[in-house]
Amino acid sequence: MNNRRFALVKRRKNRKLYKLLGLLLVLAVLAVVVYFIIREFSLEEIEVTENITYSEAEVVSAIKKDHYVDNTLAMIVINKLTGDTYLPFIESVDMSFEKPHVLRVRIKEKIRSGVFQYMDRNVYFDSEGIAQESRNMLFSAVPVVTGVKFDKMVLGEKIPVEGNYFDTIVLITKKISTYNLSVSRIHFESENDIYLISGKYQIYLGSKQYLASKMSKISEILKSISKKSDSGIIDMHLFTDGKDIITFRPE
Repeated sequence: MNNRRFALVKRRKNRKLYKLLGLLLVLAVLAVVVYFIIREFSLEEIEVTENITYSEAEVVSAIKKDHYVDNTLAMIVINKLTGDTYLPFIESVDMSFEKPHVLRVRIKEKIRSGVFQYMDRNVYFDSEGIAQESRNMLFSAVPVVTGVKFDKMVLGEKIPVEGNYFDTIVLITKKISTYNLSVSRIHFESENDIYLISGKYQIYLGSKQYLASKMSKISEILKSISKKSDSGIIDMHLFTDGKDIITFRPE
């Protein structure tokens, strides 16, 4: 009886020993893997691609502020888990590597809907009318919006204007991008009294009615009148989907 108990206790001790040895082996393997990843994928350089308005330095600086780890693989995993975009007008970020020590960051930028000039700064807003960025510089592809009144502007908050100006601005901005138009300014005399500035041409759109159709005609009009005059006023306020009433007055 005692021999059986002794044998049973011995087997239990052996099983515990084998489990401990197995655990130690697993930990040792994990330690080697972790050491390999830390050493072989240490992050030495970040390459940014497909950036248009943001500089590489801006993107790299923003990446290094949030959830940053000095390791290529770790950064790819962290970005997949968090979905960080790092800057207000970045829509998506894709991280990868070709060389273990170089993190490649491919970004897709959002369209800036417009910019207000406020307190000697250029404040860029998104399609929801939220003030997202304040800069000294003006991006040539983003139209300055004038004629819209507001009392204050706070970054990260919706700009407090009355009416549906932002719906109109966003539609115009999208069409500017779609038709690759060079428009430097969107001016509102009122919500239904809209002007665009393109080079030395003023384009009077009039009301919001038929706005998409009006925008689709601008490129063709500018191409035609530029052969005759290098400045002037294009009047589209009588334009409808059924009547292409457009006049031009040279200056």
